[in-house]
Amino acid sequence: MQSFQHARETTAEGQQGLAQSEAKSASSKQSHAKNRGRIDVMADVLNCCRSPSSKSHIMLFANVNSIVATRMIENLTQTGLLDSVHEENSVVYLATPKGSGFVAKYLDLQRLISPELIPNESKVNNPDRLNSRLW
Repeated sequence: MQSFQHARETTAEGQQGLAQSEAKSASSKQSHAKNRGRIDVMADVLNCCRSPSSKSHIMLFANVNSIVATRMIENLTQTGLLDSVHEENSVVYLATPKGSGFVAKYLDLQRLISPELIPNESKVNNPDRLNSRLW
């Protein structure tokens, strides 16, 4: 009977320790993960729209869902950074010269950040991700 009780306590301690280590692991992953900011998403959308792009193409290129894409397109259009072009049965979006200037200034600001603060593997804060696709 004593060995059965000891086995239950050992198992409970092991499970508790496992739960604590999983919680620490999850919190450490969260601290290293960084979501893109609004400006980063704007730059991705405008970069995508250097040539006429549909909403679906913007969603895939900028890696955003439909709701975010719709709101971003509306905001960029209202601020004059993006134009909508109505073709036959579809609507495509094209960056304006003001939008092109936004991306250029965005890249300049990214270059000011020291390289050790920008993760190489990250698309999020990598200023070179847009260089190959500039106007």
